[in-house]
Amino acid sequence: MPYDLNLSNAAFSPMVPNGPLVIISPHLDDAVFSCGSLLSHSAGSTVVTVFTGVPHEGGILTEWDRECGFLSAAEAMRAREAEDCRALEAIRCCGRSLGFIDCQYLEHPDHAMPALMESLLSTVIDLAPGRVGIPLGLFHGDHLRVSEAALRVRQLLPDIAWFFYEDAPYRAHSGVVQARLVQLYGRGMVLTPACGQADLGSKEVAIAAYASQLKAFNGVPDDLRRPERYWHIEADVQVPSHALPEGC
Repeated sequence: MPYDLNLSNAAFSPMVPNGPLVIISPHLDDAVFSCGSLLSHSAGSTVVTVFTGVPHEGGILTEWDRECGFLSAAEAMRAREAEDCRALEAIRCCGRSLGFIDCQYLEHPDHAMPALMESLLSTVIDLAPGRVGIPLGLFHGDHLRVSEAALRVRQLLPDIAWFFYEDAPYRAHSGVVQARLVQLYGRGMVLTPACGQADLGSKEVAIAAYASQLKAFNGVPDDLRRPERYWHIEADVQVPSHALPEGC
């Protein structure tokens, strides 16, 4: 008999109120792409976005920004901030920006890890949530950095209910979820799965706000309309230094 992983029936559910909900988002779209349904059913939640800063050389142009229709990094980040405001308004959530620089603009993105962990720690303490969702850390270097930094913060704040969300649309890449789960299991972490409900709520409206990102994706990736998936973190984990990514 197949077991039911619907959030309403799981032993742990991100949907069950247990104090304020905070979602930690690497970039200005990741929280909505990965957790938009959960957020739309949790009005008043806070999305903490890490990589929102404009690089010192704001005139540089990366291939991704060009595909999104921009002429410079500064233009891209300003537009993404505006898109994110519209998206969060659609799902009635608040936003907080940490101002770190996206790895596509940096030579050595790992250098910011200590400051990132400190910033996440102070932000979570300030928000005083009951539940915190963090990226599983799939495919993209920035996602893995945020995931690992958040795991370190979790060790310092164990009384909060922490859970992973699967990074959409990267979770659709063959084998990436499995590889990350195997890695975490090898580090002593026990995870319990819980699937999101089929009702997207206001998620589709919020997704549409990220027009520049969708342009580079050539439309809305199919994965964004699939049920969201979450993993409750049940056991402590020691984060080894070699787990950190290299490059973008």
